[in-house]
Amino acid sequence: MRVSKSKCDITFTKNSSSMNSRYRILSLMFLLFSMTFFACEHEPSVTINGNNGGGNGNGNGNNSLPPCDPDTVYFEQDILPLFVSNCTMSGCHNSNSHASGIDLSSYAAVMNSSVLIPGQAWNSDLVDAITTTNPNDIMPPPPMSALPSAQINLIKKWINQGALDLHCDNGCDTTNVTYNGTIKPLLQNKCTGCHNASSAGGGYNLTNYADDANGNLGVQSSALNGSLSGSVHYTGTWSHMPKGGSQLPACELTKIRIWVDAGAPNN
Repeated sequence: MRVSKSKCDITFTKNSSSMNSRYRILSLMFLLFSMTFFACEHEPSVTINGNNGGGNGNGNGNNSLPPCDPDTVYFEQDILPLFVSNCTMSGCHNSNSHASGIDLSSYAAVMNSSVLIPGQAWNSDLVDAITTTNPNDIMPPPPMSALPSAQINLIKKWINQGALDLHCDNGCDTTNVTYNGTIKPLLQNKCTGCHNASSAGGGYNLTNYADDANGNLGVQSSALNGSLSGSVHYTGTWSHMPKGGSQLPACELTKIRIWVDAGAPNN
């Protein structure tokens, strides 16, 4: 007799020399079939991290983020853009130059630069640098503008909350995109560190809606000539912005596109 077995499959050949041999073969076949049948029927499914192998390991089977808490400061969306816009230009605190041994271009780099003490904004060198009135020590250095108090307070709040790298989903409400309520705050947090009256990178002053007295293009002109959308959407030959940082989130790109497509109104 020869028996060959796959996962749930049995084939066999038998001789017919005697009745006893036939019975023995049939009995053995039945035994093997029974063992294989039950092994296949009750083979357990494999579960990884409680979510059947998918998702993020928390048992819910998806990669969704928690909703944003308005009282929580988030590094990726609130703090990093301020650093990129005001601190990580060429020759300053980026991964290539890391002036004074400080790199503010990512969360890991910030934490490895020893410029802050989580939970103690008042005892952090970073806060000292952006709040000092000494023109030789203040950051960003002249002729760049000092950070607005709202941005300084946001950085302090983030540090006092533990300087954590939290992530959240803030949704994407595009039902009422306006310049003053949507676009201006976005540009202030992510662009005006490089494109302001004192340091109008590329000839753009994005602190103004209109062109300024020095001939620098304001937000309206940037929107209408295609440079704003081209730079942030990475299209055409426009320089990618924010320079040295990650591309803006899809929701913010959508809001800019909606506003520009509407004619970039000042409302």
